[in-house]
Amino acid sequence: MNQQLEYNLLQNLKNNDRPAFKIIFQNYYQPLFIFAQKFVNEELAKDFVQDCFYELWRNRKKIQITTSLSAYLFTIIKNRCFKHLKKEQKRNESSNLGLILKQKELQFYINSEKSILEFGIKDRIKKVVKCLPKKCCEIFKESRYNNLTNKEIAQKYGISIKSVEKHISKALLLFREEFKDILFLLILLQLHIF
Repeated sequence: MNQQLEYNLLQNLKNNDRPAFKIIFQNYYQPLFIFAQKFVNEELAKDFVQDCFYELWRNRKKIQITTSLSAYLFTIIKNRCFKHLKKEQKRNESSNLGLILKQKELQFYINSEKSILEFGIKDRIKKVVKCLPKKCCEIFKESRYNNLTNKEIAQKYGISIKSVEKHISKALLLFREEFKDILFLLILLQLHIF
C-alpha cells in the first residue's frame, strides 16, 4: 500500500469511515497474523491481531503515526508477542530453549523495522512466484535465484534465448503489478534472500 493511500485511509479513519477501516483490515490482517504465528500459537495470534485492529479503531481520533501504518501495526503485534513470551518465561522457571529462541527472534524484529518490512516483501514475492506458470517459474528461478545467464538457461532447457527473455518478462510483469506500491528495484534486490 503506497504512502498516499495510507495517509488518505488514516484521514478517513479519523473521520469514522468504516469502509477505510475495512480496507486497512483486509490489507493487513493476514500479514499480521502470519507474523504473530511465528511467536505464539494460532489462537493467540488471532486474538492479538483482533486486539490490534480494535485498538486502531478505538484510538482512531488521536492516532499519530510517524513511520507508516504497516510499521505501526506490526509494532503493536510484536509488542504483544514480546509481552506474552516474557510472561511465559516467568511462568516456566525452567529454561525453555524454544521460548528463548522465539524471544531472540522477536528481539531482532523489535530492533529492526526494516526486517518487518522485509518479512512482508518476502511473503509477497513467494505469492507472485507461486502464481507463475510452471515453466515461467523455473526459468525465473534459474535467472534470479541461481544467477544463470539467459544463454545458460536456454541451453539447459533446450529453448531459444528469446523464449527465456519472454518468460522472464512475463514474471517481471507480475512482480511489477504486485509491487506497484513500492520501488520495483527494491524488490529485485530482495530476491536473493531465499
